[in-house]
Parts: sequence; structure tokens; C-alpha cells
Amino acid sequence: MSQVTENVVHGQGYDCFKAGPLESWARYRLAPPDTPMAARGKYFLRKYLNSDGLEMSVNALPAGREMPFVHRHKENDEIYFVIQGQGQFQAGEDVFDVSEGFFIRLSPEVPRVWRNNSEEPLYYLVIQYRADSSVTGTIQDGEHLENYPIAWKEGPEDDAPHGS
Repeated sequence: MSQVTENVVHGQGYDCFKAGPLESWARYRLAPPDTPMAARGKYFLRKYLNSDGLEMSVNALPAGREMPFVHRHKENDEIYFVIQGQGQFQAGEDVFDVSEGFFIRLSPEVPRVWRNNSEEPLYYLVIQYRADSSVTGTIQDGEHLENYPIAWKEGPEDDAPHGS
């Protein structure tokens, strides 16, 4: 049985958060004491996803805006993933143009700052996790469940090939 509250669903062994359409992400707000300073267009998800091993945030940066300070982390790597839009990202002394589909991983000690130097909003995800942690598995961690039923399939005739 699942428990539903606003945009969050908690089920047996899973948690879901519905961030909504990208255009609605600008409505998210953070404020002290949750963050050192107020922030618009950013929302942390760890508490909704019960994900103690990592933090994730959804982010919307309006056209012409920028991160107001350079920062780095003490213990966490960060991965940024640009979903839509374009801008610039500074990692240490290096500057990258970023756009849809761009990923960057940063070690804790690397100073970072970014800006949206375009005329459209910039939407991105940020994932933080302990830099000294290790994921064992990926494909090797998966286990094929041969006879587990798939809810939308009535029989083998409904099987579709993977991909296009």
C-alpha cells in the first residue's frame, strides 16, 4: 500500500517525487535555516526520496541569472546534468559552455560557479554523494527476474524489443 502526500508517494520499497513540468520548477524556494541564504528555483529531494546515500536537487535558473557565489564541498562529489537550456559553468579556472545533455562531475575541493547567459531558462539536476563512496555493481548488481509479472503485459505477444 502506498502513502500519498502532495507530490510525494511512498510505497513498499520505493519513493516518488513529482517535480512537475520544467516550467514550474522556478516556483521552488529554499530559505534559512534549510540553506545559508534564500534560493529560488532549487529544491532538495533527499527527504522526499528517503535517499540517505545521496542528495539530489531540481534547479531552474532564469535567463541572465547566475549563482551568487563560488563554493566547493567538504566531503561530497557533485554531478550536474543539464536538462534544458544553456549557460556557462566554471570548475576551478576552467569555463565550459553547457547545454542540454551536458554532464559534469566535480570533486569536493574544486571551486564552482555557473550562470545562465542565454535568453531562456536553464534547467538542471544536481546529485551529491560522498566522494569516498563506491558503487559496486552497475550491470553486475542487477538480477533478471524471469517470471515476475509486468502489469501492462497480458502475455508473450505483448513483448517488445528493447530500444527502437
